[in-house]
Amino acid sequence: MTDATNLANLKARRDAIYAELAAIDTTKAGGAPNVNGAGSAVDHVGYKDGLYRELDKLNDLIASLEGPFEVVSEATS
Repeated sequence: MTDATNLANLKARRDAIYAELAAIDTTKAGGAPNVNGAGSAVDHVGYKDGLYRELDKLNDLIASLEGPFEVVSEATS
């Protein structure tokens, strides 16, 4: 894959996470307190935290692919 393709894929995933975070309410994963009981557990807080951590990593990767870049050239004679 090219850097342009990688960048597009990273941005698409970032946009999906933004949309998922925006859609969180009390009826969706991440929108309620953690639940334990009856032999099951749901880690809503951890799920949402994981989305934020992934978002931070994606933003770092996107920034590294977008630049800024410093180009150094040397002339030889």
